Amino acid sequence: MKDFPILETSYIYTREQFHLIAKLIGKVRETLVKPIAKNDNLWLSVVDKGFCTPPITEFSELEIGCNIETSKIEIANSKDFKAIDIKGKPIAEIGNDLVSILKEHIITIDIDLSKISSLQVFNVMENDSNNFLTQFSNYHWLLKEFHSRIRDGVKTQICLWPHHFDNGFIWYCGKKINEQDEQTCLTADAIGRQVGIGVSNGDETYSLPYIYMTFWPELRRTNKLEIVDGAILHSEGWTGIILPYHSVEEKKNINEQKKLVEDFFNISFETVKKEFGKR
Repeated sequence: MKDFPILETSYIYTREQFHLIAKLIGKVRETLVKPIAKNDNLWLSVVDKGFCTPPITEFSELEIGCNIETSKIEIANSKDFKAIDIKGKPIAEIGNDLVSILKEHIITIDIDLSKISSLQVFNVMENDSNNFLTQFSNYHWLLKEFHSRIRDGVKTQICLWPHHFDNGFIWYCGKKINEQDEQTCLTADAIGRQVGIGVSNGDETYSLPYIYMTFWPELRRTNKLEIVDGAILHSEGWTGIILPYHSVEEKKNINEQKKLVEDFFNISFETVKKEFGKR
């Protein structure tokens, strides 16, 4: 794990470019995979050098991913491997190339990419790609470690959602809402008491990455929450605790940065659990 880098103004462009690629790959997976449960055909996974689809069993364990380090889309199954160099190409051309490879080697696919296709050229500089990948990977592995430490309640798997380009999971505390227990909520499309935990790559409100911990239903009182140094309470549009990127990058090295992130996860989670218990 490398030091979290100082992100320059070019980060926003870099994030937007990789977000388009995530939307593209997510749309292909959505088309190829029949959902078993709501939205389970929409998400992607973070991997060592970028992000990809989970293996698609119906097509010989097909995986489609973006290698951020090399700026390539990689398509592989148990029989074949292909790669598309995306640098210098319009997003629309990248989408057409991906569909053409799938049709030639894997499966005929009928897909509408009009909402994603763009004449905008993918042209991210190598240093910007590396910085994006470093923060992207660091956050994922710290999130994964925290996820593994949770022992109570019910937690979903970690998913990278192409639409908002955030990587996270939901934890259900098991408390009853409207006389429905948690297992009923999970299977009946009702909503139980829950905490959304994850990392956003940035959005219109916060242009740089941030860790979030949102809770539903909203707590009656938030003034009792313990908030670690560097974190803030967010209350516009949604309620939660966030740790902005600048709080992480100002730490001297990865050890201090890692400790801050771990403290945020642990302390924020415990304080929200405590307040849920009072309801």
